[in-house]
Amino acid sequence: MKRTTRTSQAGFSLVELMVVVAIIGVLAAIAIPSVNKYIAKARQSEAKTNLASLYTSEKAFYAEYSAYHSMFGAVGYSPEGKLRYNVGFTAAGAGIAGAANGYTNQPTAAPGTAITTLAYCGTTAASLSANGCMILNGADNTVPAPLSGGAFQITNNQFLIGARAIIYKSAADVWSIDHNKSLTNPTPGIN
Repeated sequence: MKRTTRTSQAGFSLVELMVVVAIIGVLAAIAIPSVNKYIAKARQSEAKTNLASLYTSEKAFYAEYSAYHSMFGAVGYSPEGKLRYNVGFTAAGAGIAGAANGYTNQPTAAPGTAITTLAYCGTTAASLSANGCMILNGADNTVPAPLSGGAFQITNNQFLIGARAIIYKSAADVWSIDHNKSLTNPTPGIN
């Protein structure tokens, strides 16, 4: 009678397992920054969508009154949900619709009603959550600063609308759209 001995064992050695874990760790370290950039690029679609929506509201208002308006209640702009981007103007500007254009229904802001300020979520850091506006913290876990500078405003039947947020690391991502529907990213927040 012949005896059989088993010399092979099923399974992996500890060294083999550690090599696989190290390889997976290196691949993850390479992939995570790329994934974060792709997520940030996807979040930029909110700025584009909100700017296009406000552009459409302004153009519809202009068709009726032959002038633009910086108050969201006047033009009927009201985005839903929690926002990442602060959208709007930095100043009211000149040439805003009024009685001379036949617009006499100026909206007033009461607590808890529609937002009618220049920037949808406020123009100062303290007012970013005014009137029920829900704005999410940025990638650096801070509330995005409001739009600044005098660039985003209505002047002589033209407008420039801005959107600002921190969606990747700590750099501000700023988008703008003008009365000709020219969408630009003057301050890219993704490097």
